[in-house]
Amino acid sequence: MIRRGFGPLHKTTFLFSLLGFILFFTACTRLEQTRLGGDLIPGSDRLITDTILLPVSTTSFIELDTSFVSKTDPHLVGFVNDPMFGTTSASMFFQMLPVSYPFSLPVSKDSLFLDSLVLSLKFNGLNGDTAATTTVNVYRIQDPGFRPNRRYSVHEAPAFSVTEFLGSRTFTATQLRKGYKLAFRGDSIFNQLRIRLSDQLGRALLDQDNVTGAFRNDTLFKQFLNGLALLPDSTTSGNAVHYFSLTDFDSKLNLYYRARRTDGALDTSVAVFPFRPDTIRSANANKIHRNYNGSLALPTLASGLPASLAYVQTAPGTSANIRVPALDTLRNKPYVIHRAELVARQIFQGPLAIENIFRPPVMHLYTQNANGQNAPIPFDSLNYFQISNYDFFRQTFLSTISIDYTGGIPSFFTDGSGNQVVEYRMNITRYVQNIATGRASRRDFRLAAPYLAEFSGGILSASSINPLSFGRVQLGGGTHPQYPMFVRIYYSKQ
Repeated sequence: MIRRGFGPLHKTTFLFSLLGFILFFTACTRLEQTRLGGDLIPGSDRLITDTILLPVSTTSFIELDTSFVSKTDPHLVGFVNDPMFGTTSASMFFQMLPVSYPFSLPVSKDSLFLDSLVLSLKFNGLNGDTAATTTVNVYRIQDPGFRPNRRYSVHEAPAFSVTEFLGSRTFTATQLRKGYKLAFRGDSIFNQLRIRLSDQLGRALLDQDNVTGAFRNDTLFKQFLNGLALLPDSTTSGNAVHYFSLTDFDSKLNLYYRARRTDGALDTSVAVFPFRPDTIRSANANKIHRNYNGSLALPTLASGLPASLAYVQTAPGTSANIRVPALDTLRNKPYVIHRAELVARQIFQGPLAIENIFRPPVMHLYTQNANGQNAPIPFDSLNYFQISNYDFFRQTFLSTISIDYTGGIPSFFTDGSGNQVVEYRMNITRYVQNIATGRASRRDFRLAAPYLAEFSGGILSASSINPLSFGRVQLGGGTHPQYPMFVRIYYSKQ
């Protein structure tokens, strides 16, 4: 169905017509200023504008995400139980290595005494409840296939055994931010997760040497310790996923020890083993497992049919296919399109405590080409999509994407029940204009909240659109009775 607004003026007396024209023109100018914003096609200002609303069809599905976390990206660990989208479990895998080889400690191992072995990780933030308690367990990785030149997707991880347990820590985000003083040198630390590991592993590290032991070269060290696995304990953890930087100065394996001096006294010192972010030294992986069983979204996701609700969850998560058949009715019409946008509104689910924890994401709208491959929105992509350079590590072209132009940043408003919800207004103006002029054909859209946008031809966005596993939203679908998703077009006739 096509609905139109601002119909033609009726012919009456000259005075009435003039008054009506003035009022009408003023109203159109106000609409232009308050609703159209600054993304009009050039030259379209101060035109008498009509409005078309086009219905859409929305089908939600679980995305087959191939994202991977690069060595310099934030890594996440934690457990979430979300009534709307189910559970999320995130685990980290990484290698902490000597600064260089051959590596040596200041005195022979007979004169070294273990104080403690502590893993420290720089805390960058969280998705979830800042007061939620999280328990993480550390295990030893001995998988020989865990290598620095391999890229693990968010669905993959190296092998490890739970019998190789090294340590555990229970914490909240508030505690990590507050900080405390170290026993060693009395230094104050903030935004660090510190986990004391097995004394047995600490002593084994002190017993290594650089002649025949693990400190001789990289191969021997990784045979001794091929990495650490950091996993959440789902039975004791609350609704929080925490983000850490492996490449920060504060992220390292700290071997605290006492060394006997020639006069017999003991000096306390520390040897550090950092993460080395290149393709020949430290390996990394970040596995994120989603389980939708029992969630509110599952019936819609599993049906594969158009629905009154649309579910979008950040990668690795869910997306929605959007069809707008009525765009075909615009073909070869003498229209100047001033603004065309896909409008999607959040449907508040509650309770408020849950909605305040799991925030709406930044959206990304794109199309699919004739081969079913992801592609930027035709014509509009000139304003938000630009290939920048080639990434030899990822073996792909990188592009910059302007979310400001596409409209993916959520704006907040109050719904009819007094709940604060979000609205997205995704810009498709130039694409629709070229449909009207016959230079473009209708395509289906896809609405997603990706970590990195990926397009056909091996093109990846240069920077992340959302942090991994950060944000989700329940939107009104094409048939929602109160807040349906739709395409709104402001236009004038030539």
